[in-house]
Amino acid sequence: MQLLKAETRPHHERAESVVRLMSPDLSLEGYRRHLEALHSLHAALESVIADRLGDQHPELLLPERWKLHLLREDLLALGHDEASLARLPGLTRAPSVPGVPEALGALYVLEGSTLGGQIILRHLVRHFEGQPVGRFAFFRAYGDAVGPMWKSFGEVLLRVCPEPALAPRVVRGAQEAFELFEARFREVNG
Repeated sequence: MQLLKAETRPHHERAESVVRLMSPDLSLEGYRRHLEALHSLHAALESVIADRLGDQHPELLLPERWKLHLLREDLLALGHDEASLARLPGLTRAPSVPGVPEALGALYVLEGSTLGGQIILRHLVRHFEGQPVGRFAFFRAYGDAVGPMWKSFGEVLLRVCPEPALAPRVVRGAQEAFELFEARFREVNG
């Protein structure tokens, strides 16, 4: 996990630099656009990760880790309906996740964003106090279990992909996912 963190740090920092959720002037519209971008990212990544990992690693608890339905809940609370959700644009390029190691790398990014999202959640709750924004379902994904879910992911990652020779493929999957996040948020934020 330390190697993965070190090898993806520049990618993580670039992706994080285009996220505007902590901005003191974040508008309700900006928040909605951000969730729409996350929706497209999760729709693409969760689908391809599920295809690559399938049911072969139940210890990953994939059904519990999917967050697309939470983004849907938040977007419905912000005025979307089923028809408008279906019209949301997808990614301009598909994720490149050729195998299990790359899928685990992409999942590392999704899980890491859940961990980091706890800081964002506190800001959003204060920032939008009294406004009709819903319950921030996406950022509350695991409730009090964020830390244990992150820890269990790290443990399972090492069991599922223990060969050191596969580490570069896991790293590449994470780098690719960070690059998708960066590209999508650059599109959204102009």
